Amino acid sequence: MKKPSFSAALAQDRAPPVEEPLPAKADKPKDERINTTLRISPEGLEALKNVAAAKRIRVNDLLLEGAEHVLALNGRKMQLRKTATA
Repeated sequence: MKKPSFSAALAQDRAPPVEEPLPAKADKPKDERINTTLRISPEGLEALKNVAAAKRIRVNDLLLEGAEHVLALNGRKMQLRKTATA
């Protein structure tokens, strides 16, 4: 039996292997929230981190809590934080 060579392999007419389609990924529920940027001094961020750590929440949740408070003071009571569903 002759040893296979690269040129012999190129000379053969072979159909390229058909790739099997990947299974469809499950769609995640769309998150309607908007990302934004906050510019704050390093000292202010450190203070927020300390308060958030004491309350055992994230800084983002602390900021949303503050935004809800400001809105409530101005007559617009609304839930900004995503509620946990169990």
